[in-house]
Amino acid sequence: MSEGEGTTFMQWRERAQSEVRDDRPKMRAVMITAAVVVVIGIVVGALFLLLS
Repeated sequence: MSEGEGTTFMQWRERAQSEVRDDRPKMRAVMITAAVVVVIGIVVGALFLLLS
């Protein structure tokens, strides 16, 4: 493996890690939103069953 490939791989790995770091808050927001939607759905479904 030549030095050029090594530096390219290191640069690619650093860029991939920084992209993952940048995306993490977005993913957390998406997961929290999904959890809230699921909880609301369960509550609404339970109320609907109780009232019917």
